[in-house]
Amino acid sequence: MKQVTRLPEISEVCKMALLAKPLVLVADDDPDVLRFMEFHLRAWDCRVSCVADKGHLLAALVHETPKLLLLDLRFGAHDGVELLTQLRATHPGMAIVMMTAHGSIDNAVTAIKRGAYDYLTKPADLHRLRVILSHLEEKEGLNAQIKRLEQLVESTDATARLWGESTALRQVRELIATVGPTDATVLILGESGTGKELAARALHERSLRRAGPFVPVNMAALPRELVESTLFGHERGAFTGADQPQLGCCEAADRGTLFLDEIGEMDLGLQAKLLRFLQERTLQRVGSSKPRSVDVRVVAATNRDLVDCVHCGRFREDLYYRLNVVPLTLPPLRNHREDVTLLAGRFLQRFALKYRKVMRGFTEEALEVLTRYDWPGNVRQLENLVERLVILSTAEVVGRESLPAEVQTGGRVLAFPALVARTAEPVAEPDGGVKRMDQLEKQAILGALSSTRGNVREAARLLGCGQATVYRKIKRYGIVLEDQGRTAIS
Repeated sequence: MKQVTRLPEISEVCKMALLAKPLVLVADDDPDVLRFMEFHLRAWDCRVSCVADKGHLLAALVHETPKLLLLDLRFGAHDGVELLTQLRATHPGMAIVMMTAHGSIDNAVTAIKRGAYDYLTKPADLHRLRVILSHLEEKEGLNAQIKRLEQLVESTDATARLWGESTALRQVRELIATVGPTDATVLILGESGTGKELAARALHERSLRRAGPFVPVNMAALPRELVESTLFGHERGAFTGADQPQLGCCEAADRGTLFLDEIGEMDLGLQAKLLRFLQERTLQRVGSSKPRSVDVRVVAATNRDLVDCVHCGRFREDLYYRLNVVPLTLPPLRNHREDVTLLAGRFLQRFALKYRKVMRGFTEEALEVLTRYDWPGNVRQLENLVERLVILSTAEVVGRESLPAEVQTGGRVLAFPALVARTAEPVAEPDGGVKRMDQLEKQAILGALSSTRGNVREAARLLGCGQATVYRKIKRYGIVLEDQGRTAIS
């Protein structure tokens, strides 16, 4: 009885061992070639399947994608190069080696340009074929190793990406773990670059809504006239250009999480409508009188002091209390400097993988400088710096000499370096006065937008600040972005 019960297990083990062997598919209309290739490939411990026409080839590929396809350049009545093009589109991960009896270099070059891994001339050079198989095995191993490293460095769990061993970061992760499974509204507070959206995603992933959508909305980046339509949607004909009904972000986030970033930039008039939505979880599309109910969890974030905004009359007090059910404060990097070494190392690993570079780390002196620096742009600034260091590095270890001057000296990065360089002396007005700071700031933004033809992302890079900050300043100063990339004052 024992033998009978164990036979299926042995059979299954044998089957799994057989499937673990690499499959090589040989496609040739010459029976002698098929027998020759099958004999030697089996002797090399490969699984082999042979087909003599296109129909059987396509049927075999439906059943299983081989590690390697050996394809005849003249496959019966078919052009092997044309067939190669088709197969590259349907099976992009499959290695295809062309076999030709003609030894034509032109045909081989054409095939490789079309995506062939290599080519063999007939009669097949067995040594060359062994080398090809060996290279494919090495490549497969390297790809598997890279994938494992990428999974190690870049976890899919947003909470795990809030890297840091400091008490401050541990408390943030603990609060996310506690609040995440609830439907409580969360207000995330923190300076630019501290990872507010990452925290919002972590809350979503820890919630019972994680299978639903996560819909982020940057309130500072939305044109004033489109904010209501973006949030609540609109009906056809609601305004000029509304040719079709449009789903708003609040509806799109149904059964999921709505993340309202830069909530402090919201217009006062719209704040009343958002308050009603938060109270009743109902909305009306622009141009419609029909209320719609949605099941949404709201997470908001700001880098502003909302209490100060309430006192100044720029933010509704009742909306503040409605949003501030559970406050979550992300500390600036200068307040948990002990995490700089860990963060820099993780970013170095990630970008070394991304740019396929060998990077072994930082020197002790470089880490000391990085830890001492104040990081006004917080974690985002550190991440961007490490990416730049990896791109520009010609060595495997990053030393102090590779760090920017302002980091080495501990100076603060100037918000508008190009403007300050041109205005070392106070800029005098015609009446002998000095320009106000906001005028200089506005002039700098206009200059950056003009030089980048209205590209806000590039303008932010030139100015050394975040894209959301530039949008906020554009809105504040009434700068109009025209279609041709020119800027004008409204």
